[in-house]
Amino acid sequence: MPPTAPITTHLILVRHGQSLFNRDGANMGDNSGLTELGWRQSQLVADWLAHTYQVDALLSSPLTRAQQTAEVIGQRLGLPVRLVPGLEEADQPYWGEFPVAPENAPLTFWDHSQALTEEHTPLYSAFRARVRGALAQILADHAGKTLIVVSHGGTIGTILRSLFGGRHMSVFTENSGVTHLAWQGGQWRLIIHNSQAHLAALNPPGTAAPAPNQPARAPWAADHQIQAVIDHYRRVANAYPKEPVIPGEKDLQALIKLAAPSKDARVLDVATGAGVVACAFAPHVGQVVGVDISPAMLERAEQLRLSKSCENVQFRWANATALPFPAQDFDLLTCRDLLSYVTDPQAVLAEFRRVLKPGGALLLDEIIGTDDPVKRATQEAIEIRRNPSFLHTFSGSAIEGFVHAAGFQVTKAERYALPRRLNEWLAYAAADAATSATVRTMVEASLETDAAGLSARQGRDGAITLTHHRLRLLAIARARQEHPATAEVNGHRAPDQKGLG
Repeated sequence: MPPTAPITTHLILVRHGQSLFNRDGANMGDNSGLTELGWRQSQLVADWLAHTYQVDALLSSPLTRAQQTAEVIGQRLGLPVRLVPGLEEADQPYWGEFPVAPENAPLTFWDHSQALTEEHTPLYSAFRARVRGALAQILADHAGKTLIVVSHGGTIGTILRSLFGGRHMSVFTENSGVTHLAWQGGQWRLIIHNSQAHLAALNPPGTAAPAPNQPARAPWAADHQIQAVIDHYRRVANAYPKEPVIPGEKDLQALIKLAAPSKDARVLDVATGAGVVACAFAPHVGQVVGVDISPAMLERAEQLRLSKSCENVQFRWANATALPFPAQDFDLLTCRDLLSYVTDPQAVLAEFRRVLKPGGALLLDEIIGTDDPVKRATQEAIEIRRNPSFLHTFSGSAIEGFVHAAGFQVTKAERYALPRRLNEWLAYAAADAATSATVRTMVEASLETDAAGLSARQGRDGAITLTHHRLRLLAIARARQEHPATAEVNGHRAPDQKGLG
């Protein structure tokens, strides 16, 4: 009988993407989430891992920055993320316990390695024991498999020191750096350490830091429209006020009142943007998960979460047409200003229906146009000139039709007006001088006849005020049934509502 081939376990260690703590220091807290750069690093390492390995399992430290990184990788690989307590970063400064050789004696520890005993290194010994316990269970559960473990610089360094006996070795791993170990034939082999080949797109030749004008691409998901949204809201995030003012407190309270969520509700906030709606709902529910396609806005959302101490809120990167959640996972789904930016509103609403529990609630707050198709088209042209990622201006009745067709029963629909100063509205979109001048000309041309349905008015000081009409809607997910035939609503295919209800 031929000898049995040795079992090989591949352990791929990934450090999380850049966190607010990494970039801004301890004032951001030691459990902060990812920066925009951190989300971009996570997307790039996810793509590289998908092209490099056939992975059996994906595990992560429970800390926010590691979990967010792992979830991006999981979306790319089609794997769930399992959180493993014990992989967290050290919460004590153990590195001060390591012996240091004289500056002029780099071979001091060559022949006589001092053991890092609990007596000499109590902080490090406790951390090492915690990591060892977690790693031992991981290896026992996944013998002969290829697994990715997302964790922290200190955790990865401790694993390497412990497995290879380099007790004095100072191991550094960059954000999103990849280390590959293989266990075969009774030996650990170090295949690669701290690989950052996947980050080449962030660092053009001759530069030491990510180029600020590099597109924040999600390599596997960024079609033209998604990329337009990512690029636009990157500009918006850079110009965004530190304390977001839209939606205002009055509008936020109206949303909460309309939804009337239970204290233990699990809420999904889609197109979370700067996290304003997610953080507003946090005191009233059990948990809020905010998702967005824009890495830059997710950073702003994380900053808001930390400033407001919203402990029951977490943010994730996600495409609204492919939400990374199981069916019937949420009690309430909130969404503000999304349908005008997606190529297929029906697909988005169908995905909303999928992740909501039967009887779960959908709360939409969307910009709408008038029922006059000519005025609505004029408004749409103005919106697109201001914001190139904008696609549609729907009427309120069209949105209600989409919602009904997706398997919801509309229970409440409120239309309201939101006055805006033109200059502030343009600044909010980070519009440049040329764009601002063009939009101003378009709005001025609509003043006399209200050609865009925006009720635009010009004051004596020359300042223009316009009014956006909006729809605030609550709908309940109905029991699933067959989809009826389709009909057009505002030029988009929507199922016929006949026989539903």
